[in-house]
Amino acid sequence: MSNALTFNEDQRDCLQEICNVAMGQAGDSLARLLNVFINLSVPYIRLIKAEEVHQELRSLINAPQVSAVRQAFYSPQGNQGLCGESIVIFSDASFQELAHLMAFEGRELDARAEQELLLDISNVLNGACLNGIAQQLEEQLGYSAPSLIGQHIPVEQILDKEKLTWEHALSIKIGYTLENHAFQCDMLMLMPGAAISHLMSVLDQFLEDF
Repeated sequence: MSNALTFNEDQRDCLQEICNVAMGQAGDSLARLLNVFINLSVPYIRLIKAEEVHQELRSLINAPQVSAVRQAFYSPQGNQGLCGESIVIFSDASFQELAHLMAFEGRELDARAEQELLLDISNVLNGACLNGIAQQLEEQLGYSAPSLIGQHIPVEQILDKEKLTWEHALSIKIGYTLENHAFQCDMLMLMPGAAISHLMSVLDQFLEDF
């Protein structure tokens, strides 16, 4: 890993605290949507190489099969600003819980209904968390529409490492679970090297102004 893409201790601590605040906002949005208490994990922040992505996914996601939604985020500054994609990953055990909590009783939980649930929850989490990070850093972000990666797929199929366009990426894993329910999902943010360098500069400025 290039030294230019290595967070120092202050940068890492700052980013973790910013993610804590943002994921709290996202968790609050999800709690209000589902009317349940949300448990949040400590953000897991790591710089990874493209060739390590499948190993990283297996270590982060503790489920044999998952469903996943991706949403790109981008800066008005183009590739020189914050950009990347956020992937929300759901364990298969979560669907019946979601159907119950979002009043899908009486409807067959077919592939289309599952997709609707995935996109709804992902939109809530991505919007609240990414906006929370951007607001704290005084950055502007735009978003693509969320799109389904796959339903009931092996975790390795979330990303095709042969098609990745980056050599290094920042992985920020945020886990959400519901109190007294089997629901679990993880939010994984991936940012390419240029965006990581920009983020480091923004964090340095944030620390100076703090």
